[in-house]
Amino acid sequence: MFNLFQMQKLRIFWPIIAIILGVFSSCSKDELALPSKVYFHFGMTPHSDTENEEGFKNGYGSAGQPGPVSFTIDKGTLVVAAIEFDGKREQGQDVYFISDFPTPVVAKLHEEGTQATVDFDIPQGIYKRIDISLHLGNDHNDIPLKLEGLFNRPGLGPVTIRFEYPFDDILTIRSTGGGANQEITLRKDQPSTAMIRLDAGSLFRLINPAVFMNADIIVENGQNILEISNSNNRNIFNQIAARMNNAFTIVFE
Repeated sequence: MFNLFQMQKLRIFWPIIAIILGVFSSCSKDELALPSKVYFHFGMTPHSDTENEEGFKNGYGSAGQPGPVSFTIDKGTLVVAAIEFDGKREQGQDVYFISDFPTPVVAKLHEEGTQATVDFDIPQGIYKRIDISLHLGNDHNDIPLKLEGLFNRPGLGPVTIRFEYPFDDILTIRSTGGGANQEITLRKDQPSTAMIRLDAGSLFRLINPAVFMNADIIVENGQNILEISNSNNRNIFNQIAARMNNAFTIVFE
């Protein structure tokens, strides 16, 4: 049983304890509001393939010409009008924002470069989930995604191959951490990098190189181009475009 003296002591110390707890809570909330610098980089993983079906093992292509059918995709340009961030933290409020770029970001994927630095100040903390949405396209009729490489036609030499995705679109990608732990930790005193990478193999891996032998070739400025778009070789375009959401990864490091 508490005696009167003990009860008086509790009455004295309880407000002090409440103040201390309130200060710690306030400090914790203030800490979670502090910004962490995050730099966004863009890149790509090239892809190459060679026809290995039985008919090509003797060294002849589908047109009866010497040599295998092969292609490589190793260049790319991505136009991003806005980046949308949706993060869920273990502590503190969830974080949501959408960028306000004065001009769209044009990323040379094969060079891992953009015309301007892309960075954000994002509240620090441990994030259980971060979804990044890329708003593709702009108002200048630039192709939002363009991938290029070479297609080797047996006996006829190489020809430029070009994939064009002409639609203003929104791609939402679930981000991951750089280590084994999938949680993403952003710290006020340690800048982070969010690497947005397109895997060309994810788009083209299921396309048999021999299919390109029957594709339509266009002439552009006197050069033969195997263009894959919603206007040319649309059957191939549809197969590739259907895999767009699976082609991008984002890793925070």
